[in-house]
Amino acid sequence: MNRESLEQLRCCAWRTVSYRAAEMAAARASIGGDHDGDAVVTSCQRLEAYGFGPCDCAAPERLKGHAALERLAAVTAGLESVVLGEDQITGQVRSAFAAASNELRSVSDVAIATARALRAETRFESHAGHLLDKALRLSTMQPGGLLLVLGAGAMGRLIAERGHELGFRVTVAARRPPEPPFGDEFVELGRVPGLPRFDVVVGCLGSGAGEIAPRVLPACRLLVDLGTPRNFNVPSSPGVVAIADMLDEEATRPHATARRRKLRARLGEILDQRLARLAETSRSPVG
Repeated sequence: MNRESLEQLRCCAWRTVSYRAAEMAAARASIGGDHDGDAVVTSCQRLEAYGFGPCDCAAPERLKGHAALERLAAVTAGLESVVLGEDQITGQVRSAFAAASNELRSVSDVAIATARALRAETRFESHAGHLLDKALRLSTMQPGGLLLVLGAGAMGRLIAERGHELGFRVTVAARRPPEPPFGDEFVELGRVPGLPRFDVVVGCLGSGAGEIAPRVLPACRLLVDLGTPRNFNVPSSPGVVAIADMLDEEATRPHATARRRKLRARLGEILDQRLARLAETSRSPVG
């Protein structure tokens, strides 16, 4: 990656944690129509398109040059995730750039290497399954009891595993049994409306699942929505927690915001050092 490429780098970003189905569809349509050839990073919190040159899409946030590269490094390191340092996003970034041009892949190589360097010197103890901990804290509910996890993808597996660690008995509901199996019990999604009461129900369904009306769900003390777009057509309340609520709560905790700020500053230092070394190598006879 040379200086000219860095100056032309562009990031168009949507923060999707609170999106309903229609808003998510509009964002995806904009990605598909205006970002052909871009690398698109998709997670439960964001849609971000990385490419070169100008863009007039409807993205609410746009970054250029060094700021766009630093954003990609921060996303890859998990500094933009609701669970600080969660490492699942690294694989999502790799996948997003796997089929990109050589020039774009060189950008991701720098961002991934920077994120790995930060991880090597930082102790992160959380993964996406700890979203369950955050939801319990927001609801002031103690862990333990019966947990229903809707969805058997990567997120569903992590939530189920964390539920076990916290002392829940876990039921997993999906279209087909997961391989390898996890949870204490499996039920097909079609049987969910007839299930008895649970203490906690967590939605980890994919973006194509559509919104689910609460009336078809079993009764519960706490409903946790980890879908993007949201899985449940119900507003947030003491008994309903979504990812957006967790992010809002995180912003009110001085210690948490100070740590993120410090880590972002350190990430910027590592990135600048790496870019300086790349520039030196490109000018040397061996380089």
